[in-house]
Amino acid sequence: MKLTKKTMIIGGLSLAIVGGAGFLFQGTSVVDEVFAQENSKLAEQAKLTEKEAEEIALERVSGEVVESEVEKEDGTIVFEFEIKTDSGVKEVEIDGNSGRVLEVEDEDEEDDDDEDENEDDNEK
Repeated sequence: MKLTKKTMIIGGLSLAIVGGAGFLFQGTSVVDEVFAQENSKLAEQAKLTEKEAEEIALERVSGEVVESEVEKEDGTIVFEFEIKTDSGVKEVEIDGNSGRVLEVEDEDEEDDDDEDENEDDNEK
């Protein structure tokens, strides 16, 4: 088989594309791992466990937890849960020290506010 310059270039480009895609995929898992470590460190600072906070959130809003996150807001550890309900997705925030429900809102509430503002503009 005769290797031409064109064949070698195409082969090299193919290898670069496949290798680059592998690197990007690896990079994504590294980022996910860093976020997981940060969440774990924050959760350790709270008096409640994530499981206890989740139970409190599910007492307030019945459904299935589809996403959870731990954040530090104004010096307070906050567990945030997205809960899928029959009427949509609710976001519930729980104080990681007291167990107090800080906020319950519709996940798409911000979009609704934007639509309301646009409706007001159209009425003028």
